[in-house]
Amino acid sequence: MSLKYAKRSQVIWFAILAAIKACNILFVAYMIKIMLNVASSHSKDVMHLVRLAALTALGQLCFMMSNFIYERVKMGIIRDVNMVFKQANLQYLVDQGETDIKNGLSLMTNDLKQIETNRITAQLDMIYQGLTFIGSLAFALYNSWQMTIIFVVAMAAPAVVQIFTSRIITKKSKIWAKTNANYTQNVSDSLNGAQSAKLYNVRDNIVVRATKSAQNMENALRNMNLTQAWALELIYSAAELFCFIIPCTIGGIMMMQGSLSVGTLFMMVDLAMNFITPVVTLFNEFNQVKSTVPMWKKTQKALNYEIKENSEKAKKFEGLDVKNLSYQTKSDKHTIFTDVNLQVKPGEKILLMAPSGWGKTTLLRLMLGLKKPVKGKILINGKNVTGDWAKAHNYFSYVNQKPFMFDDTLRFNITLGRKVSDEKLKEVIHLAGLDELVKKEGLDHKVGEAGNGLSGGQIQRIEIARALLSGRPILLADEATSALDPNLSLAIHETLLKNPDVAVIEVAHKISPKEKAMFNKIVDLDMSEGSKNKNN
Repeated sequence: MSLKYAKRSQVIWFAILAAIKACNILFVAYMIKIMLNVASSHSKDVMHLVRLAALTALGQLCFMMSNFIYERVKMGIIRDVNMVFKQANLQYLVDQGETDIKNGLSLMTNDLKQIETNRITAQLDMIYQGLTFIGSLAFALYNSWQMTIIFVVAMAAPAVVQIFTSRIITKKSKIWAKTNANYTQNVSDSLNGAQSAKLYNVRDNIVVRATKSAQNMENALRNMNLTQAWALELIYSAAELFCFIIPCTIGGIMMMQGSLSVGTLFMMVDLAMNFITPVVTLFNEFNQVKSTVPMWKKTQKALNYEIKENSEKAKKFEGLDVKNLSYQTKSDKHTIFTDVNLQVKPGEKILLMAPSGWGKTTLLRLMLGLKKPVKGKILINGKNVTGDWAKAHNYFSYVNQKPFMFDDTLRFNITLGRKVSDEKLKEVIHLAGLDELVKKEGLDHKVGEAGNGLSGGQIQRIEIARALLSGRPILLADEATSALDPNLSLAIHETLLKNPDVAVIEVAHKISPKEKAMFNKIVDLDMSEGSKNKNN
């Protein structure tokens, strides 16, 4: 049940207010009974009737105030539970390093919205409807157990209809969830592939592809909504026939025989509506909850996932050893590389060279602990960290070939939200060669989506600043300057390699002789007999 993620005090307070709201129905029904009995008694006491009406109005005013609080508490629970789900799922996606952005976005928007509407809200309404049913039934039994039994027996009809339609609704909802996910993916593909579509004049083909998936999704949504609509219509029709017409006929006969007053009959009909309608509503809301099962299963992974904290600061770095490392793909068992050996001393600057497609990025990911080799091991300070992200990654900073920029300020993109002293930040900005940019724009300058307000060189320097700010003893650089002009590439290398306390491991397939000369060691990864070092 999703409400277990709400505060217990909130749920208890909501239940109390829901009970008060349910009592509102009983109060109105009872007052109508008294007023009708007074009106039909031929007493002609008009003032008594007016006093009863005034009392009813005053009671309604009090209940109205309570209902305002009820809605406020209800919305508060929905908001708080939604935040729990959003935070948990976002943490899970980030921690997993989710590469399928489309599915991640679909989960964080469409799926969680469905859970909010058809699960959280529905479950809260089920509490209210359940209390309304119990209260109305108990009050009805107290006033006329005979009529109550007639109404209760009649409730079997809509129940049978509900059982018949629930399976169909569940099936339709699964189809809609599948087509909606496909539609989201196709739209994302269309946007990401827009450049290729325009280049090869196939825009119509791409649009038709996405439009077809949209049509399938809309058809599935229409079918699901239609199924829910006609199921609800069948339930209400059965309820009207068996739960009102027949019992009211019997009640009319009892009134003619003098065993039932007109006020009691009217009250019983009103109460019957309020213990039959909740049942019908509960059935409908139960279907709504069932329709969210596919989304709920996905979000449960996040809610049950234990986030591993990796905030432990790396100990003193004494050396990195890569021994006989081999890697192959899991899918087709294709060997990427074999018997890679590497030694890195503190402060050492090493250049790893190999042609494009050799597997240089994979090698770095193995060092970070993101992948596991089929053979060999990685040692840091003599301790085995092979394939262990928690143990390995805190020793490394990373300069990506294509760094990601958040749509935020320069300050945030450099610090990534970390608390940093002004002195330290100023030092890092200087080392990364960002003084001119910061002086011109300021640290509160918005860089735009994906850093579209920055040049390629500025983005690379921000990535370097992030790495330097981490204070980690090993810096990994993955083709960090391959897309930059020679002068800028040289300037960035001068920044990367100037710190004597940081070991640098850079992978590249093309680099200038002047840049090569800055490294202590060059390793040719493409040599036939594993990896052999050649010193400058």
